[in-house]
Amino acid sequence: MVAQRPRRRACDSCFKKKIRCDAAFPQCDWCQHHNLACTYNRLRGSAYVGPVASPEPGPNADYDRPGLSGLPSISEIGPPRHANSFLNNITYFTGYHIFSEEGQRWIESQVGESIEFDKLFALELQWLKPLRFFTDSTTQPSPLPPLPPRPTLERHIQVFSASFECLVFPVVSRSLFGKTLDLAYSPTPSLGSASAKSCVYSFLALVSLFGFDDASHDGMDSRSCALAAHSFMSSVMEETTIDGLQSLIMLVQLQYFLGDLRSAAVTLSIATRLLYALDAHTLPTKAAPSSVLIYDKSDIRSHLRDLFWLCYSFDKDICIRTGQPPCMNDTHCDLSLPADYVRLHNINLQEDMIAVNDNTIPLYPWDLRLSMLKSRIYQDLYSAASLHQSASQLLSSIRALDETLEQWRISLPSEFRPTLYFSDDTHISANVNTQAVMLRLAYYYCVTSIHQASNRYRSSAFEPAGAWLSGITSSINLSITASRSTLSYLKRVLPVVHGECFWIILFYAVTAVLTLFCDTISDPHGPDVHRNVELLQDVPGLIQCVPVRHLALGELHHLQYLDGFTTELAAICVRAISRRKDRTYTHS
Repeated sequence: MVAQRPRRRACDSCFKKKIRCDAAFPQCDWCQHHNLACTYNRLRGSAYVGPVASPEPGPNADYDRPGLSGLPSISEIGPPRHANSFLNNITYFTGYHIFSEEGQRWIESQVGESIEFDKLFALELQWLKPLRFFTDSTTQPSPLPPLPPRPTLERHIQVFSASFECLVFPVVSRSLFGKTLDLAYSPTPSLGSASAKSCVYSFLALVSLFGFDDASHDGMDSRSCALAAHSFMSSVMEETTIDGLQSLIMLVQLQYFLGDLRSAAVTLSIATRLLYALDAHTLPTKAAPSSVLIYDKSDIRSHLRDLFWLCYSFDKDICIRTGQPPCMNDTHCDLSLPADYVRLHNINLQEDMIAVNDNTIPLYPWDLRLSMLKSRIYQDLYSAASLHQSASQLLSSIRALDETLEQWRISLPSEFRPTLYFSDDTHISANVNTQAVMLRLAYYYCVTSIHQASNRYRSSAFEPAGAWLSGITSSINLSITASRSTLSYLKRVLPVVHGECFWIILFYAVTAVLTLFCDTISDPHGPDVHRNVELLQDVPGLIQCVPVRHLALGELHHLQYLDGFTTELAAICVRAISRRKDRTYTHS
């Protein structure tokens, strides 16, 4: 008996149109010619197995369990969309993504009309497609781009080592990188040479994407260099060297700032295993006291700890943005801060021109104390166990985290201590610098991350049965205030921010945008919805003012995408508010 050929499945767009689908990857012919995202959400949804049901409440259980008017629960939500990773990067409410299929239906119910989400997702698809690091598995891999002459690499390292980026992302050491170049440029392959080449290609990809003050990087292609670095992954995992770890962390950095957090999380999981194998998660034992008191980037032990803190910082931020568990467990790591970190960090924050050398304590992507707080935020508010907290338990967790964040804030020198909120009337120091701007944005982001967890009880806070939950309403308002503060602050300080902060600023802006969008859609009749819409409508103009050192392909696609994305979100909010007004008028 001849086996029956499996029937080809149509993508979502072709299925709705009832037309033949060629199921080509990554886009079928119809979606490619109509600029649509080619998804298979209905097929994944039918095969999805939801999470295990929570235990039945006992006799003393609280009645303040999560409930959102019209919003589906986690158990009703299918897996996130895979074709459009950027819109899956921010977690709201009970841990599901607002742009899931059920989330889309909820938005349409609030607006009262059908919304062309395919158009919105197609914008994102075009944004990510030219920047993907992974090639089509059905095609032959492209040949590796040739390495530039070694003096070119040495010049790049010299420029990077003296730059602000080196303090924020201390992923390579100028003093140690010479050995990497020896291995990468050796005509005779040896153990570690593949990892060294991967490291060099990853570094070139960073140089191409972020750019420096010199123009020698202009001829390089970030995507081809990243693909070349990724082609050595098997050897990187087998050789387990510091060069391989550096390569992986740089790929994480690239994927993170290009918005592909799903790929960044996978790459980071591999980097974490190398980190453990190299004992970078622990402090050196039996070391002389003098060897651990002074930070020295030329010392392999200091450099390994820098790599540990980079992995840790990205891991804790990604887990909050994606709602997925972190790769690194705090109990398995030595979280002792670098010697005299707080004092030296505060000094660096106040310097306009920081003298960068092997003894300069890095700033890291975020204050390390905030990264440790993010770890607690996920564990206490967004982990699987925390989602079953009662409202009173949730508020207790939020208060404890809020107190820790406040202790960190008041420990900062008053000259650059973030204010609790920011408005058009808030005074800004004339000496504000990039470091102070990044610090304030990180603070507002943590406030938002902590207090937006209260949204899972949003409906209870406004219903008679939950009227006693005034703390929920106050917490929700704090997350909204922090998001408004982010956008209002950016409007005032963008002229003083360095161009290398382009990618970080965009993430803070998008987080604030989505928070305000969700708040407006949830309660279109709220007292501050018009203020939210006004801020959202100002975002395209704000984005055009974000400083950028080199307007390359990556930056251009980000700007174009976010312009259309925020414009469409603001329009959806306007329609939701208009519909609520019409319904109120009709009932009256």
